[in-house]
Amino acid sequence: MNLTEELKKLGVDVDEGLNRVMGDRSLYEMMLGMFVDAVKDNPVSLEDFDRGDQELLAKRVHMLKGVTGNLSITPLFMGYQKMLGLLRDGCAEAAKMEFERILPIQAQILDCIKQ
Repeated sequence: MNLTEELKKLGVDVDEGLNRVMGDRSLYEMMLGMFVDAVKDNPVSLEDFDRGDQELLAKRVHMLKGVTGNLSITPLFMGYQKMLGLLRDGCAEAAKMEFERILPIQAQILDCIKQ
């Protein structure tokens, strides 16, 4: 199975993502690699919630929401969108629970892209 088929199985709307880059599969795959880098360079971790720096956390979540939205990585986009709303509403504990929910999904998608 190829990358796009694997991503589709994980809930990524690959067709929409490809539409966003005018069907350029190489560009889309390159951008998926940039997503891997974005997660590495701007990580969100469970410890971030415990540190209480809501501004930095919201900034990182907002960036990841944008990247996942642009690539149509729908399960993560929806999760980050929900987290951002919760953080903006001052509900850090609920945002943390949402992050815990999407963390294994993110790990699967990242592993798929890296292969």
